[in-house]
Amino acid sequence: MVRDIRWKQRFENLEKAIERFNEALQAEVKEPDNHFYQIAVIGLFQYTYELCWKTLKDFLKYNGVDVSLPREVIKQAFHHQLISDGMLWIEMLEERNIMAHVYQDLAAKKALENIKNKYVAAIFDLFKFLDSKR
Repeated sequence: MVRDIRWKQRFENLEKAIERFNEALQAEVKEPDNHFYQIAVIGLFQYTYELCWKTLKDFLKYNGVDVSLPREVIKQAFHHQLISDGMLWIEMLEERNIMAHVYQDLAAKKALENIKNKYVAAIFDLFKFLDSKR
């Protein structure tokens, strides 16, 4: 069925992004002062987050909920219990938006800490949930 395919195709891309994101996180842990690893973690967070909300959008559509904007997708994903902390996902969206337009060392360090200490778990939880629905 055609409508079945889109979210699963997007999920395959998300799976690859998660692998790369995890590799960057592991490299940054081994060499926390390496600026290239820090930048890689932030960039891969942005990319992975983008795929997360778009995969959620496609999954929601597959299940009869048609939304298109990231905030709407997050609200509906929380409402339908696809994610457990809607406010955290909104915070991630705002952080991603800031990092996409501004690069300052202080902001990057804060973002990196948030990614490692708060966002990674939410992204991996979503991945596990969606993986169980394939």
